[in-house]
Amino acid sequence: MKKIIYSLFVLAMAAFTFSSCEDVPAPYDMPTKPETPEELQPTGSGTAADPFNIAAVEKYIDEGGSAETEIYVKGKVVSVKPGSFDPQYGSLKYYISEDGTATNQFYVYNGYAGPNRTKFSGEDALKPGDEVVICGKVDNYQGTKEFLVGNYIVSLNGQGGTTTPDTPADEAKGTGTEADPFNSVAANNLATSLGSGEVSDKEYYIKGKIQEIKDQFAAQFGNATFYIADDENSQKFLIFRTYYFGGEKWKEGDGQLKIGDEVVVCAKLINYMGNTPETNQGGKLISVNGKTSIEGGSETPDTPSTGDTTTPNGDFETWVDGKPNNCKTASTACNATLTQSTDAHNGKYSVKVGGSTTANKRLGYKEMELKAGTYKIKYYVKAATATGASVQSGFVDITAEGKAGNYVYSGYINDIPNTKWTLVEQELVIPSDGKYCIVIMNAKKPGGDVLIDDLTLTLGKTVIIK
Repeated sequence: MKKIIYSLFVLAMAAFTFSSCEDVPAPYDMPTKPETPEELQPTGSGTAADPFNIAAVEKYIDEGGSAETEIYVKGKVVSVKPGSFDPQYGSLKYYISEDGTATNQFYVYNGYAGPNRTKFSGEDALKPGDEVVICGKVDNYQGTKEFLVGNYIVSLNGQGGTTTPDTPADEAKGTGTEADPFNSVAANNLATSLGSGEVSDKEYYIKGKIQEIKDQFAAQFGNATFYIADDENSQKFLIFRTYYFGGEKWKEGDGQLKIGDEVVVCAKLINYMGNTPETNQGGKLISVNGKTSIEGGSETPDTPSTGDTTTPNGDFETWVDGKPNNCKTASTACNATLTQSTDAHNGKYSVKVGGSTTANKRLGYKEMELKAGTYKIKYYVKAATATGASVQSGFVDITAEGKAGNYVYSGYINDIPNTKWTLVEQELVIPSDGKYCIVIMNAKKPGGDVLIDDLTLTLGKTVIIK
């Protein structure tokens, strides 16, 4: 019996010894702390030849890089946002990162497949892991660092854009003299060579076609801001707050600029904040389409009063004197402060309708002669702030004295978020033939600013506003 007990004791001791060995850590291959991945370092200069990586574009935004300057970013597709493809416009919302994983994603908002708003074929046009080079404007929009609307892919998996051998890079032309003006590329090159905030010691002449107008000439400041380039596919250059002919301030009755006008401007150049090459404020127009005046003055031609389908502006792409064309009412129907926004549902611009917590504010389309009937109004709306928004669609009759009468609305659309565009579709029943204003009311509760885009008004198959 003693032998049996002793044997069992020995076996128990052996088992304890072996199990204790399991608690001893391996000397090399089992570290006590997980390794910390190396922080991604910023690379690239943001040009077509040397795009930013994700860390660099985030640094660019953090350090106050201009949201008005197009830059280039290289990355890999992480995912396409479900439901973001619109067949009508062909844009996509998607995310990119350095390596295609969800780590340190960067948001691409309403991007296109190529320049000139080339459409994507669908959500499956981009796949996770696709390597892209994107050109566009970037900003920190309400806490999200992102590409703004209108960006486009210049290279997909090494194909297209800057990687295409037979696509020549933009060529710098001109010497900056009156006889031989800079083109947009040459102006960019010289301004970029200046130190941060440095202004050139002399004026230069710059020539190009207007691609985008940020601020049209208006009486308040007398200057205009716009982009020029050789053509729509060339590098753009910012003409910042230039004055009218002779360096004079623009005044009522003077002519206005148009997209496509070929202009020559004389101004000093500046590398604003070290990242935005542009003309220094105070330049002047030299010529427009080869002339030292703009024919036609600033008067807007008379348009039909039955909807103006020849020059509509339901997409809010056309702005005159800092206001959306056709949204100036003779009555008090339009009582809101209207400003241009680059946060658009589609196109370049939407209209921001200023809000108030003490009074309802209205966006009003110009007075129109409308027939009795049931009209359909359709538009997209988005709150401009995290407070959200509430809107109503309606109309008001205009009296013989030109005053606004009774407002009729189709009901509130509440809890509008600032994270996505919301489609509004309602009916407006016009009781009798007469003069009316179509309005969209920004309710005083919550009273924040709201964005409106892509407004249409139809009567049966007849398009009144588009």
